[in-house]
Amino acid sequence: MKINKLMNECRLFLGIQTITPSIKEVFVASLTALIATFCIFCLSKTLLSQLNVVTEAYILISIAATSVLVFVVPHGVLSQPWQVIGGHLISAVIGVLCFKYFGDHIRIAAALAVSLSIMAMILFRCVHPPGGATALAAVIGGDAIHQLGFLYVLVPTLLNSLLIVFAATLFNYPFQWRRYPSHLFYKNNLTTEISPGDRKNEITTEDFLKSIHEHASFIDVTDEGWIEIFENAKRHAELDDVHPAHIEAGCSYSNGKIGKAWEVRCVESIVGKNIVKYNIEAGVNIGFSGQCSVKKFIQWSKFKAEKNDTGIWGRVA
Repeated sequence: MKINKLMNECRLFLGIQTITPSIKEVFVASLTALIATFCIFCLSKTLLSQLNVVTEAYILISIAATSVLVFVVPHGVLSQPWQVIGGHLISAVIGVLCFKYFGDHIRIAAALAVSLSIMAMILFRCVHPPGGATALAAVIGGDAIHQLGFLYVLVPTLLNSLLIVFAATLFNYPFQWRRYPSHLFYKNNLTTEISPGDRKNEITTEDFLKSIHEHASFIDVTDEGWIEIFENAKRHAELDDVHPAHIEAGCSYSNGKIGKAWEVRCVESIVGKNIVKYNIEAGVNIGFSGQCSVKKFIQWSKFKAEKNDTGIWGRVA
């Protein structure tokens, strides 16, 4: 028993997951990445030749890391189009600037390029790990890249980024469980919803992990991370959720539901003390607006909600 406990502790410490994708998923991810990389390589060189752009740097080395993300973790936050395109572009600009102004001190330029690209990607909500390599390549990539100057941002950075997003969208589409971007998957994923009144059993950790496994595509969260998320969700569900006694214009309210039924509405105005006009700020219908009676709105809402500093919705204490 002690050996098994020690081995399990080592597995958790190393981050070796027990939930693994199927052989089919492994094969599809590898095959689509193979086809996409080959196409990007050929198309980049052909397009640049047609545009009479003479350069040896027609493909980003860091695009290989992007390929891993968009074909192995197509539904991951770091893999989405804005992260891919924005992350590479911002990092390329920073890398070129760092070489231009600190190129005589290559170590400082390299360190600044990576550090500042991370800061910028966080600020612009486009964190993409290969972006750091794109910034670094602008500094230490050699004469072929240095001679490009700011053209490096367009060729090969923008060109490769657009091509890989297009390839990921095209080659993942035939496989319903891994469609890219993730919006294409979740938009058409018909999940059977169970209302609270129809529930007969308590959700267990095993049920939760089985649901993750049924997702089929790789999800970038560790086993311990999933369990922590699940336990925290149960803890929040136990909090008092009495309907608010009254509602206020300018405040947001949540219905406290689970899954696709969850919604947060912001009260835009209260007309004549009887009609509530609201905007939907979170949930599947985000961006829509509507109106209802004050009584109906109070019955719908469970508690007042607000975003924290990280943009996550929670209860107002």
